[in-house]
Amino acid sequence: MEKLIVLVLITLSFFGCKEVKVEQVAREETHKDAVIDNILNRRAIRKYTEQQVSQSQLDTILKCAIYAPSALNLQTWEIRAVQNAEIIEEINNRFLNFAQGQEFQGSAARYLEPGFSISHHAPTLIVIASKKESSYAKIDAGLALQNILLSAHALGLGTCPIGSLVPVLNRPENTDIRERLNIPEEYEVTINVALGYPAESPEVPDRDSKKVEIIQ
Repeated sequence: MEKLIVLVLITLSFFGCKEVKVEQVAREETHKDAVIDNILNRRAIRKYTEQQVSQSQLDTILKCAIYAPSALNLQTWEIRAVQNAEIIEEINNRFLNFAQGQEFQGSAARYLEPGFSISHHAPTLIVIASKKESSYAKIDAGLALQNILLSAHALGLGTCPIGSLVPVLNRPENTDIRERLNIPEEYEVTINVALGYPAESPEVPDRDSKKVEIIQ
């Protein structure tokens, strides 16, 4: 006990009995608004550079995806980040075969143009599949999707959700693609995301504020 008291006295003498201060970092207003600004400034990107997303960037984006909320934390989705150019090209070819003679809206309507890419020539394609038997799986997938979009934007990357690929990748004749992506049989593709460095800066499209009401 005496040794402990002596040790305390020596310690106090060493610091001169002065209060040890813990540095606190003040959060600036810009930090407080960062999440909101990220949401309001994110845009769908349909033109990309050839530069590939780095491993550290991809790790961060996928970590944000798996930290999205899910019903009962069951995480009823499977996420695949595809950077293999051969697989991405094959997926594009499967879409082109599927699209012949059909009409689409948006960028998919240009599938007859030379050099068309359903994933906008992005160097990375993310495929999100959800568990078929779960009634919450598609909602869970949507939450994970939003985390992907926002985290990518925060890292200076661009994204574009691609719904036109969903029926293509779920077709029985494309089972080999799902198997190559290691998507379990009890899952179905729910949404896809083009990911890469943006080569455009789209303007802000109009939003319909009448879609929202406050009931008091």
